[in-house]
Amino acid sequence: MDGLIIDSEPLWREAEKLTFKTIGLTFTDDMCRETMGMRLTEVVQYWHDKLGWKGKSLEQVEEELLATVTQLIIEKGEALEGVESSLNYFKNKGYKIALASSSHKKLIKTVLKKLGITHYFEVINSAELFAYGKPHPMLFMNTAEELGVNPVNCLVIEDSFHGLIAAKAALMKTIVVPDKENWDNPNYNIADFNLKSLNQIKELNLG
Repeated sequence: MDGLIIDSEPLWREAEKLTFKTIGLTFTDDMCRETMGMRLTEVVQYWHDKLGWKGKSLEQVEEELLATVTQLIIEKGEALEGVESSLNYFKNKGYKIALASSSHKKLIKTVLKKLGITHYFEVINSAELFAYGKPHPMLFMNTAEELGVNPVNCLVIEDSFHGLIAAKAALMKTIVVPDKENWDNPNYNIADFNLKSLNQIKELNLG
C-alpha cells in the first residue's frame, strides 16, 4: 500500500522525523528508508535497539507515530498514478484482488476510505495480525489462503525490497515499482517485472 497505492513514503518520513524528534533523535531520509516495508512495531523496535532513548515507552512512540502519519495522510495523501486503472485492469480480467500491507489496520482503512477503493479488494490484511512481517512470507501466504488461491498462482505488486523478498519466499510472481531513488538499484532485479509506474502493467503479457 505505502509507496504503491498512495504516495505515503514521504509522509512516513515526515512522521518519523517529527515523532523521533520528541525523544531527542534527528532522523534523515536515508535512515527512514532503512525500515521501508517493515511493520510499525518493528520500525520502533529497530531504532530502539540501534539508538535507544529515554522518556517514552516503545508503545508510546508507536502510538504517536501512527497518529502522526494517519493525520498527514488524511491531510496530504494522494493516490499514485495508475492505481485505479490497474485495479480495473485486473478486475476486468477476473483476477481476485487482495491488499497485504505492513501498515497498521487502522491506517489501511484510512487510506482505502480516502481513495475510495475499498470495494476492489476481496481480502485486506495487515501484517500486524500475524506473528511475522515482511520480509517473512507469512503475510502473503495467509492472504493467498484467504483468497483460495495457490501461492504459485499469485502475482504480488510491491515497491519495497522487504516486500519483494517476502513475495519471492512465498514462490509468487512479482512486479516491483520502486521509488525513483531505486529505479537503478540492482537489488530489485530479482522481480519478474521491474516497472517505473503502475500504468505500465497493461503493457505486460500477464494472461
